[in-house]
Amino acid sequence: MKIVAFDMDGTLIAESSWELLHSYFQADPFQVRKNQQEYFSHEIDYTTWMQKDIDLWDCPSGKTLEVALSSYTLEPYAKETVSSLKEEGIIPCIISSGVNILAKILGTYLGIRKDFIFANELLYHHGTLKGICHVDPFSKDTILHSLSQKMNIFSSDIAAIGDAAPDISLFRAASLTFAYNPKDTIIADAADYVIDDLRTVLSIIQSHRNK
Repeated sequence: MKIVAFDMDGTLIAESSWELLHSYFQADPFQVRKNQQEYFSHEIDYTTWMQKDIDLWDCPSGKTLEVALSSYTLEPYAKETVSSLKEEGIIPCIISSGVNILAKILGTYLGIRKDFIFANELLYHHGTLKGICHVDPFSKDTILHSLSQKMNIFSSDIAAIGDAAPDISLFRAASLTFAYNPKDTIIADAADYVIDDLRTVLSIIQSHRNK
């Protein structure tokens, strides 16, 4: 393997980056659920869902966004796993439909290069916070395909790790797939391996090398 692509929310961290922001800014839980239902029932696209969620927050600033997201919980052995992959010459990357502010914070801590971090952007435009969709939850494979083409790496040399149904899209661009503490049977059934310890990723990759 030459690349291991990690989902972020629920895979590298315990929480959803969006849920961290909803909690910090005390978003109306009913409206949060309604927005989610509208997206999954295909009434709205992901960009619209992002904006409808952002509009639930009361006057966030760049600083308070960082404070809200800094309360994340790192998954056990995430740092150890990323470090061991890098020692083996494998490139770790993050492909997440979560918030890029947290993805960058996490990437810095884990030692993942900025150009291998892909997530959705929050920025101020004329004083209003806007969401820019770079990673649709169900189209993560397009990001990974683009990255592999840029680096001239075949899908046979790519592994992917996720925890929920949207991450099946990430699996489509990889040859070795892991469901980490899966949230549903769909992702578990789609994965080559179901794991509850990130440290097993490298050992499984090494076993495939020896076949």
